[in-house]
Amino acid sequence: MPIITSPVGVLLVAVAVVAALAIWLLRGRRYRGPRLYGADAEIDREELEAAEREVRDLEVNPRPEEGYEGDDWGPGAARPRPPVQL
Repeated sequence: MPIITSPVGVLLVAVAVVAALAIWLLRGRRYRGPRLYGADAEIDREELEAAEREVRDLEVNPRPEEGYEGDDWGPGAARPRPPVQL
């Protein structure tokens, strides 16, 4: 038994869907994002600038440290070798 059998029924459903979408988009948000509270949450500008200088001084393509045997992954890394069949 179809519920929507006439153009008026289709129009009512369409209006209800548009109204629900508008209410959902225009609703008041409970969480508007992170906030900094108190004086202890202030950004330490000197530490931030020191970290930016440290990163700025790094090479564009750094090489792994000498003797580093860790995983090599990321852009430009070679594909792993297939397992050796015994």
